Amino acid sequence: MKTRYAYVIFALGLATAAAQASETFSVIPDSAQALSIVGGRYANLSDASAVRVAPANILKMEKSELLINTAMWHSDIRFEQNGGQNVRINRPWVFPASMYFVQPLLPGRLSFGLGVSTPYGLAAYYPKGMGGGLRYALPYEANLMTVDITPALAVKITDDLSFAIGLDILYADLTMKQFYAWNNIIPGAAEGDIKIHGQGWGLGAYAGINWTFAKRHRLAIIGRLPVKVNLSGDFKASNMPPALIGTFSESSSFKSDMTFPASISVGYGFDVTDRFTVGFDFKWAQNSSHDVLPLLIGNNQALLGGSTSTVFGWRNSLDFGTGMSYQLNEHWALRGGYLYSENSQPANSYTPLVPGNDRHVFSLGVGWRGKTRGVDLTYSCVYYPARVISGAASNPPNQYDGTYKHQWQVLALSFTQRF
Repeated sequence: MKTRYAYVIFALGLATAAAQASETFSVIPDSAQALSIVGGRYANLSDASAVRVAPANILKMEKSELLINTAMWHSDIRFEQNGGQNVRINRPWVFPASMYFVQPLLPGRLSFGLGVSTPYGLAAYYPKGMGGGLRYALPYEANLMTVDITPALAVKITDDLSFAIGLDILYADLTMKQFYAWNNIIPGAAEGDIKIHGQGWGLGAYAGINWTFAKRHRLAIIGRLPVKVNLSGDFKASNMPPALIGTFSESSSFKSDMTFPASISVGYGFDVTDRFTVGFDFKWAQNSSHDVLPLLIGNNQALLGGSTSTVFGWRNSLDFGTGMSYQLNEHWALRGGYLYSENSQPANSYTPLVPGNDRHVFSLGVGWRGKTRGVDLTYSCVYYPARVISGAASNPPNQYDGTYKHQWQVLALSFTQRF
């Protein structure tokens, strides 16, 4: 039971964008323009989502700009258990949204930006009719929601060099529901449910530099500090056998924390012609930052075998890719991109809640820009090669061993209003 419960919470804490289809902390862009040039956006992104992605880029905006993003994400996530049942997430649709605003204070020299986005999250709903060991090894509902408030300030130092700094003000809300077999403690007892709910805030910072080192050539560097969120809430257990009440309680406090990782991103942008632009991105993410997970449930701690934390072996990861855009005329642009994200999950800490592998993102997009308004539309396929897992830690043993298939189809829409 200790291993099972620990893995559940850890998987939830490390999921980055179930709404954003991520197996680790590698975040998929939320604006249609950024998604369309997904592997080459750091030096070239020109919409207001640069507030969070590449903050020095907001100096490109000469007028006040409001950006509203929405998207439809559809998943096909399946787990084929070795010698057992096949299960898939049964709520495949998610609809993330975000908003950014940029206000030039001294146009071209000093700008302020503010973003409200949901960069990390998880929404995994497995069938309640799961049988066998999976019924008690895998939550039937898991939900991690985050909201990131990102104020940023950018200043032009010289004609060729810009600098920006911002804050990550991050709120997280975590919920998990799972069947519980009380008959493992009291023979003949009926099953119940366990539920955890915790929420909390964290604070981090990031900075970016843009350098035009030659005509048509740009370099962007963005560094991000880790954000630690302390979670507090409650643990609840239903249908607890009367014989256990007193030793344990049907509700108790819940405390934990999760750390969203530091990262270093480098982007190169090149204007091949006045109309054709390419970019190449590289990112290192410290996904190993969440190495030890506290698990504190008050007077019910003995239900975890007395353990107060667990250790995991997640690895740091690399992303790299390219993106390009072609300006058809003064109003219309075509874009495309590719991003590769390295998997961070070793087999021994694998879980169906965050079924991941090396990730490939393919995107195509189109944008229209008028005098005061703009609209961008992007389609993206997020593909994970099938992964065969053997030796994943679970309780009962081998419950997570099998073949995982995972992909997302994404349609992103963004609307820009300039003032």
